[in-house]
Amino acid sequence: HPTERGFTTDVLALYDWVKARSGNSSILFWGHSLGTGWVQGVPCHLTLPSGVQVDAVVLESPYTNIREAAANIPVTKIYRQFPGFEFFILDSMARADMFFPSDENVKVLKCPLLILHAEDDGVVPPKLGHKLYETALTAYKDKSKVKFITFPEKLGLGHDYISFNPELPALVK
Repeated sequence: HPTERGFTTDVLALYDWVKARSGNSSILFWGHSLGTGWVQGVPCHLTLPSGVQVDAVVLESPYTNIREAAANIPVTKIYRQFPGFEFFILDSMARADMFFPSDENVKVLKCPLLILHAEDDGVVPPKLGHKLYETALTAYKDKSKVKFITFPEKLGLGHDYISFNPELPALVK
């Protein structure tokens, strides 16, 4: 069964593989949607035992933590009104050891952090990305290392198409 710890172990192994082959190249962690929880948590593990720090983290359509995401994503709206929603859906993730506490992890990051969210994201509400940004901004000593970029609804990027924006490479640099 997938667990947060298992995902973290996988990403750490991938990091080691990339680091061994990248020489002195910069390493950027980029996560999208559910993947922002794994990608965002791994640098915290990297900085604690080994002193290694990734060069930057980019979170595309992130959430604060998996419980809050599940409670706010539109697909669960109909189920929220039924008794037991919290126990069967929200608490079941905790019982499966899946927390993905991005709102806690950003408090210990030191590398540059870029958060990207489209205003018309129909899967992960932009308010969760903004809330994560506010948490990071409060925690970072160097506020210039934290950026939040929203993409207007008129671009039609939704949840999956921020990477198609032709301005994205310049924004990331």
